[in-house]
Amino acid sequence: MHQSGKKQIVFGVRGDTHVDEQMKAELGFNAPEMQGLSLGESINLPSLNINGIQSGNVGKLASNQIPTFATAVLDLRLVLGNDWKRQQQKVINHIKAQGFHVTDKEPTEAERKQFAKLIKVQADNNGMNAQRTPMDLPIAQKVIKAVKTTTTDQVVLQPTMGGSLTLYLFEQILKARTITVPIANHDNNQHAENENIRLKNFFEGIETMAALMLMK
Repeated sequence: MHQSGKKQIVFGVRGDTHVDEQMKAELGFNAPEMQGLSLGESINLPSLNINGIQSGNVGKLASNQIPTFATAVLDLRLVLGNDWKRQQQKVINHIKAQGFHVTDKEPTEAERKQFAKLIKVQADNNGMNAQRTPMDLPIAQKVIKAVKTTTTDQVVLQPTMGGSLTLYLFEQILKARTITVPIANHDNNQHAENENIRLKNFFEGIETMAALMLMK
C-alpha cells in the first residue's frame, strides 16, 4: 500500500471534497464502519478486507449438494509502521485462536481425520510496507504551489492513498522520495466495470501535469 504521512503528502487535486453522502447513496450503504470519521479519514487507517468468497453454486445453478470447501481472498491495507509479514502472521494467529489447524498445503487425509477445523492459508509472498513522504519537504511544497496555480478549487491534501503503487521500493532501493498527484474523479469505479475519467478531470489534469513539468 502506498502511504503518505500524517498530515504529510499530496493526494487529490481538484473536485468536491465532501462526497461522503453521494458515495453512500451510489454504493448503497447507510453508515461507514469507522464511526465518526469521513470516508477520506477512514482510508488513513489499516484495514482487512474480504475481497471475495466462493463456495457452492447459487441462483439458477443452485443444487442440494453440500459444498466440500469454501475459499476467501483477504486483502490487508497497511499504514506506516506496519510490517506486512507480521500483519499476515497476525491474521493466521487469529484463525488459529478460533480453533483451526492451519496448513499452507493441501490438507492430507490424515489431517482431515485428525482435525475437526482445518484450513489452508496461502500467504502472499510479494507484499510490501507502506511509504510516506513528508509534506514539509521543499519539493512537496513546490508541487502544492504548482497545482494551486491551475485551479481555484480547494486542493485536496490527503495523508493516505489506498493503493499498492510499489513506491516503498523507490525509497528503499533508490533512496528517492515520491509524490503522487491523481487527477481522476473520486467516483471513477477504479479497477471495476466501467472504470472512467470525466472529461473535465482529464482536461484539467493536462493543465495540472503541465504546471508540474514547468515548476521551478
